[in-house]
Amino acid sequence: MTQAKTDQIVLLLQEGLDFYGEDRISEAILVWREVLSLDPGNVEAKDFIQTSDRRKVPRPEQPERTVRAVDAVLREARELGARQEYESALDLLTRAAEADLSNLEIEAGIELMRSRLLKEYRSRVGDLDSVPELGRDPMEITEFNLSPDAGFILSMVDGDTSLNDLISLSGMDVFDLLRTMKDLIEREIIRMRK
Repeated sequence: MTQAKTDQIVLLLQEGLDFYGEDRISEAILVWREVLSLDPGNVEAKDFIQTSDRRKVPRPEQPERTVRAVDAVLREARELGARQEYESALDLLTRAAEADLSNLEIEAGIELMRSRLLKEYRSRVGDLDSVPELGRDPMEITEFNLSPDAGFILSMVDGDTSLNDLISLSGMDVFDLLRTMKDLIEREIIRMRK
């Protein structure tokens, strides 16, 4: 891919996030689809399109108490982000959204943290054409307290299927799959082979 094309994709991804932040979801999706026309395997654009569907549900007005709670959550998330503690910021914002404190700013914050973390996960996991394989004896793996997502991913690791194919076959959200893969790699349960 040429540098000019890469630069255009970066600009389009940001333009889509800007539309998304302004609650112009349809326009954001169109821009991200343009990214996919330039780079059909673009993980970020696919993830953004998938998560944008959640935003189409209308939100009720929130009472003043809720508005103050949202402001406190956003302030703390910004502080965590400034310290590059993106995982903690994402967890905080996600808990707020699950506690019905969700609003446009919280959802935009979630997407911003997911975007930053997705880049980090991709750099830690490596090339999507790499092939994951077990890094430990299967009997050792049973001693780890693994999440259902981690168990599901491990069940598909056969030493022949590339990470890109696992993303397609699993049906999992790309962000969640890469996050889980990063954790499995850090725990040396999986290693990547080129």
